[in-house]
Amino acid sequence: MSTGGIGSSTSFWQQDQAFWQQNQNSSSTAATNAVINAMSAAETNLGKGLAGIANSSALNRTNSRLMAAIQNVLNGNAGQTTSSTGTSSAATTTIPVAATGTGTAALSTSTPLSLLGVLAGGKISVTAGMHTTTYTSTGTDTVGDLLKTINTNSFGSAQVTAALNSHGNLVLTSKNTTDVILVGGLYASNIGFGVGNTTFKPTKKTAPAASTPATTQSPSKTGSTASTAKPYSPPANETVSTAASLLSNSGVAGSLVNLLA
Repeated sequence: MSTGGIGSSTSFWQQDQAFWQQNQNSSSTAATNAVINAMSAAETNLGKGLAGIANSSALNRTNSRLMAAIQNVLNGNAGQTTSSTGTSSAATTTIPVAATGTGTAALSTSTPLSLLGVLAGGKISVTAGMHTTTYTSTGTDTVGDLLKTINTNSFGSAQVTAALNSHGNLVLTSKNTTDVILVGGLYASNIGFGVGNTTFKPTKKTAPAASTPATTQSPSKTGSTASTAKPYSPPANETVSTAASLLSNSGVAGSLVNLLA
């Protein structure tokens, strides 16, 4: 056996091994590439599918809002709800109240002032603002005479009214809402205006503000028959284009993917 033949056999075996190894590497690379391509395609399809679902949901929501807005306009509403009754505001306002003073003694118009301890020449004064009415007892006069003098609307006199309430108390009321009432004189306490009950100031009270009737909206009529708005169904191309333009306001960010697919 020649050594040359053995060498040739060894070289052939090595070539065969190299060829087999090359085929193995090519098959592994091809399999790897196939797996990568399949995964990439799956991820792309997944992204398109999720985007399509989101876009479809946003489109339906946008179309619903668009249809409601159009129907609202066709029904004659301008985006505001008005009621046929009620007021425009529940605000309150402050109202000035004239000064009022009430005596503590029980009187009657026929009661003699002398019976109350008011002697002849005794004085009782009532002041309102810058004007004063002074009554001087005659010794034979009554409470009715005092009331008549206080109620005399003469120049320079106090602008007040005098009357007895249901309990017989003397009530003095200013004729305006700015004057302070003062009751004085030596015998003021004899008719119920003693210490601590001689000065009366105007007050204020809170009342509801003037109300304004709300507007009443009635349906328009043609002849004797009221018109009724019909539901509006937008064309398909209008729905798609309008929904696409309003998608950014529908709550889903991003762009349309396969919207018409």
